[in-house]
Amino acid sequence: MDHRVTEQAPSWLELESVIPLESTDSKQQRTVKKITNLSGDTVTRKYPEYIVRPSDRRVGMKLKHALLIAGTKTVEAA
Repeated sequence: MDHRVTEQAPSWLELESVIPLESTDSKQQRTVKKITNLSGDTVTRKYPEYIVRPSDRRVGMKLKHALLIAGTKTVEAA
């Protein structure tokens, strides 16, 4: 019997969800900073085309774009 935990790929809905660039609280929350290992300022400066502002105070990015940046590190604006 195999006891390894396998991670499933995110669903379409999860990929389209907006996650915050950085978290101010210490909860175990998915953030762009944790996924890409880049600060919020760096992400905003290098990848402005992926930044989403759902409101005046909230700044984030779709999960699919954060994973794209984390996976390639050489993503360039088209």
